[in-house]
Amino acid sequence: MDKKELVNKISYLVSKKNHDQAYAIIREFEKKNNFEMISVSAQGFINAYHYRSALKILESIKKEYSKNAEFCARYAIALFNSEKEDKSLQWFEKAKEKGLEDLSEISNDFFSKSIDDWIKKAKFWGPLRIEAVSYTHLTLPTIYSV
Repeated sequence: MDKKELVNKISYLVSKKNHDQAYAIIREFEKKNNFEMISVSAQGFINAYHYRSALKILESIKKEYSKNAEFCARYAIALFNSEKEDKSLQWFEKAKEKGLEDLSEISNDFFSKSIDDWIKKAKFWGPLRIEAVSYTHLTLPTIYSV
């Protein structure tokens, strides 16, 4: 099975709520330490809008595979779409440093294909996410007590 077929198969399984079958495929790659195909499998979850699941998959190979440009871009996209825009910027920049400019092979039809576009989005939304998180942690004074 080539990469595109794998991504489509995982996306289909996830969209039909057959997560167990999708994870079974990934476990086969884990047994072989095939980090490339594990990373590609995570793309199927990204394409099915299951970003947090993709993030978990990618985090499981981050130590071994984070030098790969496509891994960095997938990890950044999963972070960005998991409301961690502030953390995604460094991963988009790593992907670019490693020579990745065009995300046509990684990004689905609804996402930008340019790493520079993603970097701009992360630079814009990252500080807003930090501000939103710090705002939600504020304790407001109690005006009335019961």
